[in-house]
Amino acid sequence: MKAMVLEDLEWDVDARNALERVAMRGQKFQAYDLTELEGLRNPPHANMWGPLFRQAATDGVIRRVGFAESRRPGRKHGLCRVWQVAA
Repeated sequence: MKAMVLEDLEWDVDARNALERVAMRGQKFQAYDLTELEGLRNPPHANMWGPLFRQAATDGVIRRVGFAESRRPGRKHGLCRVWQVAA
């Protein structure tokens, strides 16, 4: 008998809330800060990060301010975008 995998249907809502809380701190941030500062769990699929940030930028919540090495373990210092609240 195979174990059932439960889909995380709330991740997108939780992620958007965490993103907005981190952005409102007024500091520059990257995706990993949502995990470090807000305890956001990993998404069901790694490709969910991009649409989260893209939509928040389209909605005028955040703006891209540069690039930096990722602090996320396992990224091996790959580049990631740096964001700040859109003011």
